[in-house]
Amino acid sequence: MFKIRSKFYKKGDMVFISHLDLLRLFERAMRRAQIPIAYSQGFNPHPIMAFATALSIGISSDAEYIDLTLYENMDEQVFKEKLNKVLPEGLKLVDSKEVPLKEASLMSIVKSSSYLVRFLIEDEINKNIFEEKLKDFENLDTIIIKKEKRKRKGNRWINNVQEVNIRESIKTIELANIDGKEVLVRMKLTAGEVGNIKPEIVVEELANHENINYNKDSLRIHRINLLNEAEEDLMK
Repeated sequence: MFKIRSKFYKKGDMVFISHLDLLRLFERAMRRAQIPIAYSQGFNPHPIMAFATALSIGISSDAEYIDLTLYENMDEQVFKEKLNKVLPEGLKLVDSKEVPLKEASLMSIVKSSSYLVRFLIEDEINKNIFEEKLKDFENLDTIIIKKEKRKRKGNRWINNVQEVNIRESIKTIELANIDGKEVLVRMKLTAGEVGNIKPEIVVEELANHENINYNKDSLRIHRINLLNEAEEDLMK
């Protein structure tokens, strides 16, 4: 058995496929590329693959990660080239390397995710004033949101609303650029087993706390990278 860890980007039309469709896409691609993928045992065998985190529909990314277990050794460069030949436009491997079979899972080593978020504001704001608003937002001790969770009670499901403080999930937030009504914000948020927070929620709370009117339909989110505890790329 042999495990290969890969980093890939997801752009263009590929941002509109779900995580489940992405799994199926990789499975088909591996068959077409004749990759010696290993399968699980049991009544319903499936390819042994694992992603770092699921990416919401509509979000583009420079840095998604996947572990694939093969039943025989394969050169990493050959693996990458063969798979890239059959993957659709907008979905390509940018790096691949062998990792030990017992290497910690991608999901367990992910600690944060960095994003570039674009949105349009209703009224132009001076760059310095917008930066002050971001600083005020960062200085908040608590940012409470209501989160709905479904719980099973007997034979039925009930909705349970909880208040959650997301302040500690926002590691950094800064202005990347402002041009008229177009705003670009760079943010780093917790991810993986430590808990995930969606960038769109952060923008919504920023707007609420700092009285910023923005067009929700203009929101565009791009994942820059996923990082480990040392804030390094997961291929390190």
